Amino acid sequence: MKPRALSLDYVRVVRLFLWFNGAWPGDELGEHVPLFIRYHKYHVLGQFTLGLAGEVNFLRKFYKDISFLMLGHVYITTFLTLVTLVRSSLPHFREYRNIIKIFLTEFHLCYHKHKGKYEAKICAFWDWLSYWFALYQMALMVLGMTLFNALPVYKSIQAGAFTTTDLHNKSLEFAVYYTTPLFHCYDHFYLATTLNLYVSYLTSCSVCAQDLLLSLMIFQIIGHIQILNNSIENIPIAKGLKYNMEENTEVGMKLIAIIDHHREIVRFAANISSFFGPMLAINYMFHLVSGCILLLECSRPDPETLARFGPLTVIVFGELIQISVIFEIVGYISEKLIDAVYCMPWESMDVSNQKTVKFFLSRIQTPIQLTAMGIVPVGVQTMLKILKTTFSYFALLKSMNE
Repeated sequence: MKPRALSLDYVRVVRLFLWFNGAWPGDELGEHVPLFIRYHKYHVLGQFTLGLAGEVNFLRKFYKDISFLMLGHVYITTFLTLVTLVRSSLPHFREYRNIIKIFLTEFHLCYHKHKGKYEAKICAFWDWLSYWFALYQMALMVLGMTLFNALPVYKSIQAGAFTTTDLHNKSLEFAVYYTTPLFHCYDHFYLATTLNLYVSYLTSCSVCAQDLLLSLMIFQIIGHIQILNNSIENIPIAKGLKYNMEENTEVGMKLIAIIDHHREIVRFAANISSFFGPMLAINYMFHLVSGCILLLECSRPDPETLARFGPLTVIVFGELIQISVIFEIVGYISEKLIDAVYCMPWESMDVSNQKTVKFFLSRIQTPIQLTAMGIVPVGVQTMLKILKTTFSYFALLKSMNE
């Protein structure tokens, strides 16, 4: 049977942008996957491996002959290709497919909203926010990808492309520069430009759409923590000084349900942190390196340069801020669970339930937090350190250019 979460509009948006590059686990979700899509993810992985080699080779051969700012452009695309190569490898891991399957068939709030009015309210809120967040993210992605490719084409047309077959000695521009022993972008302008558009789409889907999927999963974790906190705060109060036997039985069942729910949240968050941790660490390195270069490119008072790099800069810094803030909210809200458990009417419970409360209290002392490779916490503090270092490097590079 088709998972209920797949009928949600924002899940369809994510599926739309992850399906073509093979990053959508259709097999695990019971969908029919065409043979082309089934094997396309292997082609994508090989393509970006070859592309990265071509861009590094271009830097090796021409770094002395190109301008400082064009060198920055090539560095940005090279690092972005490296990030995309890492992202393209994720769908090849079974854990990646399992996490998405659990998210869409078990963990999503739509499978819990029938439990009460509060659960339905929380589910409706996060569905509403996820929908508009997905539309905003994908619209920004398409705009950035379009402008990043349209400006080089426009400049090349001004230089004489598409008006003559003789393109020698023309000032051609490309969104991505690369060269291999058998293929040099300047020698095959039309083919290279078409390939760049195709590669840019795959890059956008691999980076922005996967980040969107990760953000949507974090939204669901936050919603579950809110429901858990509400369950703890609504433990019934004893009618007298102590719970009677029937009340203790009822409270005991509620405590077990709360602990099981908490265990489910922690397990899902741990799976995300364990698998996506290396990707998040690479993301942080990419933001650190490319952020200062993008700021340097945007510092030129040139409308065409701003049109090309402006949206990309917004996307790069937006992705950093978005992921960091969303992950920070998880830790912030999970800390409220500690106070909620402290305020439980444990003094009215029997010894068995008091032991259960003590056990649960010991489990929640460590807030739910996602880390990059189990070392660097993903949150606002790490984001601020990266931004501070980025602006420092930007000031240094700008002084060197001047």
